[in-house]
Parts: sequence; C-alpha cells; structure tokens
Amino acid sequence: MADIAEKVKALLEQFGVKRPPVPVEQITKQLGLILCALPGDDDISGAIIRKDGRTVIAVNPAHHSNRQRFTIAHELGHYSMHEQLLEHVDQNFRVAWRKADPAGGVNWIEVEANRFAAELLIPTDFLTHDLDTLKSIDIRTVAVLANRYGVSKDAMKFRLTNLGILGLTDRDNDDTIKIEIT
Repeated sequence: MADIAEKVKALLEQFGVKRPPVPVEQITKQLGLILCALPGDDDISGAIIRKDGRTVIAVNPAHHSNRQRFTIAHELGHYSMHEQLLEHVDQNFRVAWRKADPAGGVNWIEVEANRFAAELLIPTDFLTHDLDTLKSIDIRTVAVLANRYGVSKDAMKFRLTNLGILGLTDRDNDDTIKIEIT
C-alpha cells in the first residue's frame, strides 16, 4: 500500500496538484495518454490498450461522471503499476474487491488498481488535512467531502472506512454515521 501512496504522491507533485478534486482527465492527457469514450453496455466501465507506443484509456460515457472519474483513475493505476497489461477491459468493478475467477479468487491486479484509484481521487494527505478542520463526521459531512473530491458518497465512505475513520457498520448505514473527532 505504501508503494501505491508513494506513486500517487509523486504523480500529484509532478503535475502540481495540491487540492481536490484531482484532475484525472488532465493528468491522463499530460501523461501523453489518449482518453476516449467507450460506448457499451452498463457492465463495461473502461479499458486500457497499449499498442505501437501509444496508450489509450477508454471510459463508458453512459456512466455517471463520478464513476467515469473512478474508471480513469483505475485505468491510470493499471498504466502506472501493470506495464505487462497490454489490453484490458474492466467490467462490473467495485470499489473494494474484484473477483476474477469462478472459484471466487481475488484478482490482486484489480484490487491494486482500485487502491491506486482511491488514493489518486482521495489522497490521504488531502483528506487528513480536511478532516483536521472538523469536529465530527456525519452523513452530511460525507456528502460535502464526496462533492469536494468529485466522488460518490459510497466511494467516500469506503475511503473513510479503509483509512479506519469509519467502522464497517457506519459505512453501511447512513443513520449511524456520527463520529466525534478529538
């Protein structure tokens, strides 16, 4: 996980990103990657294709803009961490885990790309700074943070949970989110 955080931090520094929302589309283009639409069924989120010295990241334009941002960040994770991946289509990925085979095994490449996407869209340093200014976290705070970072409320709840700020029961029930910060 530290390797992912270090890679994301270096990327943010390279492009001078100091606050949310992280401009993933702009970063993609500044890296010299081609960003394009990939119209398709709802179960197709995006793809990365490397061929003839070019890399294309494709995103389903039918998805919500927050989902598209996550898909771009996810594909940037593949680009940054999985050079051996020449062609890859992402279908039905979730923020946390990705089952790869019928036996139910975890696809660690997808988990790693999801972690990269979460760190890129909601950098730990940025979020920690924002949380330091709060006295408590409730569902309204989660919504404000989600809007600030350009992610869904569910993505923000997952991130807060993965960082140990929200408990699992808090993440799954909006009525229980009320955490005092001391």
